[in-house]
Amino acid sequence: MESPKSTGSNIYADLNLAGLAKKIWEKKFLFAVSVALCVGIAYVYAKIVPPIYAVKTTLLIDSSGNSRKLGDSKYVEGGVGLIDMEKNLSNEMGILTSYSLMEKTVRDLDFQVSYYYGTWYKEREAYGYFPFEVDLIDTSAQLFGARFYVEILSGQRYRLSISAKEFDVSNPSTGTTRTVERKFEFSEVFFFGKEVVHDYFHFIVKKPDYKVVLEDFEEQDLSFQIHSISGLAKSYAGKLEVSQTDINASILKLVSQGQVPKKEVDFLNKLTEHYIQSKLEERDEIAMSKESFIREQLASVTDSLAKAELRLEAFRARSQAVDLTQTATNALNQVQDLQSSKAQLELKVKYYNSLLNYLSDTNSIDKIIAPSVAGIEDPLLNDNLLELKRLYSERSRLKYFKGDKSYDLEIIDQQIRTTTRSLRENLKNLINSSMLALGNLDNQIITYEGTISQLPSSEKQLLNYQRKSNLYENLFNYLSQELAKTGIARAEDMPDTKVLDAPRQVGDGPVEPQKGLLMLIGLMIGLILPMGLVIIQHSIDEKIQDLSQLEAGTQIPVAASIAHDYSEVKPTLTNNVQLEWQVQESFRDLCAKIQFLITDPAKNVIGLTSTVPDEGKTFCALNLAINFARGGKKTLLIDSDFRVPSQIKEDGALKKLGFSDYLKTDEVDAEEIIHVNEHTPNLHYIPTRIEENFNPQELLTSPRLEPLIQGLKESYDYIIIDSPAVGLVSDFLLVTKLLDIQLFVVRRKVSKLSFLAGLEKLVKKGKMKNTFLIFNDAIGKSFKYGYGDYSYGYGYGYGYGRSKGKSKGKARDKARENGQKNGVHNGQHEKREKGIKE
Repeated sequence: MESPKSTGSNIYADLNLAGLAKKIWEKKFLFAVSVALCVGIAYVYAKIVPPIYAVKTTLLIDSSGNSRKLGDSKYVEGGVGLIDMEKNLSNEMGILTSYSLMEKTVRDLDFQVSYYYGTWYKEREAYGYFPFEVDLIDTSAQLFGARFYVEILSGQRYRLSISAKEFDVSNPSTGTTRTVERKFEFSEVFFFGKEVVHDYFHFIVKKPDYKVVLEDFEEQDLSFQIHSISGLAKSYAGKLEVSQTDINASILKLVSQGQVPKKEVDFLNKLTEHYIQSKLEERDEIAMSKESFIREQLASVTDSLAKAELRLEAFRARSQAVDLTQTATNALNQVQDLQSSKAQLELKVKYYNSLLNYLSDTNSIDKIIAPSVAGIEDPLLNDNLLELKRLYSERSRLKYFKGDKSYDLEIIDQQIRTTTRSLRENLKNLINSSMLALGNLDNQIITYEGTISQLPSSEKQLLNYQRKSNLYENLFNYLSQELAKTGIARAEDMPDTKVLDAPRQVGDGPVEPQKGLLMLIGLMIGLILPMGLVIIQHSIDEKIQDLSQLEAGTQIPVAASIAHDYSEVKPTLTNNVQLEWQVQESFRDLCAKIQFLITDPAKNVIGLTSTVPDEGKTFCALNLAINFARGGKKTLLIDSDFRVPSQIKEDGALKKLGFSDYLKTDEVDAEEIIHVNEHTPNLHYIPTRIEENFNPQELLTSPRLEPLIQGLKESYDYIIIDSPAVGLVSDFLLVTKLLDIQLFVVRRKVSKLSFLAGLEKLVKKGKMKNTFLIFNDAIGKSFKYGYGDYSYGYGYGYGYGRSKGKSKGKARDKARENGQKNGVHNGQHEKREKGIKE
């Protein structure tokens, strides 16, 4: 029998894939039924589920914000403007999905009542064409979250029914809604056009103004549902998609989806109308605030100017028009310029103080007048105001989308506080600097007034009256000009936002359900489900079933097949139970092969292990030892499984010391641990026990182990070492250097071919030599005797008699044929047959 040789092809992989393909073909009808069923379900689902249509529109937003009501007039140079703020498209997207805008939109559209028709398995929403309409009485309670069913009895009467277990009821007096959790059933007959009054609802069901063909709704369940305004607003805000068409463009795309395209078109039309109108109203309010401020200043100046002119005229009438000298004229001009500058500074201080008052009221942030109104050109102040307004806008958007307790909202609030504090400090500094400038102007005015005081009294009085009159006249002209410019800019009424594309349906049909995609998904699921079943079965069927499967799945030679044992009582070291004759013959065949392999009497150490537990490793080791001993060979059986000692269970308890006692101390001799079987004198054995205080690997690496085995080899014909399963622990690998033959037990319907992959790697790496397999629990054709991979001609098996001479050749040819069919090269059989003959 030759050692295994590696090949370039992966026989096991080919066998595994081939077996899987075979099972798939065997289950072809299951695949066909599964695909037909899943595709059919997908088709029915696509027919039953309500179709969803998408409607879109686009808005062009002037991102520079140069509205005629927000900025300067297109036709007037140097107009009075509010804060020029570049619009943040993200803010505009938040405004479009805001609750307040949605509430105003759905309220104007009268979407509170939805109408439905169809059956329990196929229902559709109706819009604009239905056998009846429902008018709600807003001053009374209404029931939300339940379906009202209407059965038309005649042209005048109908039956109204409702059955619900949980619903909401509004309270118009307090503007609240409560949830009712109880079973509620209602069914009564009413006349069309008459009020339906109940503690939970109050409305009128009437016929529409247009003609409806009732035959279109035959055998259809007619129903309607009332929605709360808040629920509708949240629903539409949640399903509205607002996105930027291009990162470099200020165009927003609005998409809404629903069962009825016309309803979504009406919604988008009304939404964009309210959005544009809200922008105009906002700018109107700001523009009115501008005009109000200018008019207040103008009224004060007008009154002062009128008084100054009256005093001037009265003085001239009394003094008979005194003319001013050149000195007085120069002094008057200087004082007028200084007082004009002082008036502008006082206007700035007044504006700064008004800003401080606005900062204390967060609701007035959007009404802040631009610094340019007061003639202030301060970039830092303007930047701070822009940043503050942007932060408040972002805060409103985050509060709507993430709630009051959002972490992002806390960050925005902190930024608002920081910006407000910075703006306050900036304003206080500006006020202080303005006050210093006012003081300087007052000093200069006093100087020139000193010059004026030296003039004659009549000329001095005339100078004083004329100076005040000119001052108020200049202020009046300036404010009148600014008021006129603001009025012109306001009258232009040019919005910043306009609709580019009117709302229209996306595509020619619904976006959901996508029938092609559903059918594809159904096809994939129909294939995946049986494929998963086949793979699971294939993984289960990977367990070795017969000898031919084992030989085809591994390059490690099979030494023997051990027949299935049907006896209830198994032989142990303490009884004299005989195995069934088929099993005994199997072990005799194994003994003969081992004797054939061991040509050197000094190489007589045999190791038995398995890939996993329950493969019959101990059973094979024990019966192999018994057969050697009964054949006249002095045999020693060593149990080296310190984790689960198998022979303790067989022998009851150790009467003397064991294997572990010898390895962990130098005080124990070999003779003290060797037991003699009372039924078979040639069979000696060394049992062991579980050692809780010692690691099994420490025991197997004991320096006493190898001398013990070498010494015992001279006293025994065969030494058989029973080791733990190599698939769980590495204990067996520690004793492989002491073994001359290594036998791995695999059991039918227990062992898996995949377990042998790791064993083959060890063999190929040279860590294990003279390695062979024992196929345990064989039945039928898997129960063979003989050398190599083919039957030697006995033909023993369940349901088989002893073969005649002619059958020997047939059995050999059959074995060779089986080996070829399972992927084993014919040359391997020829080599093994040649070795046997030699």
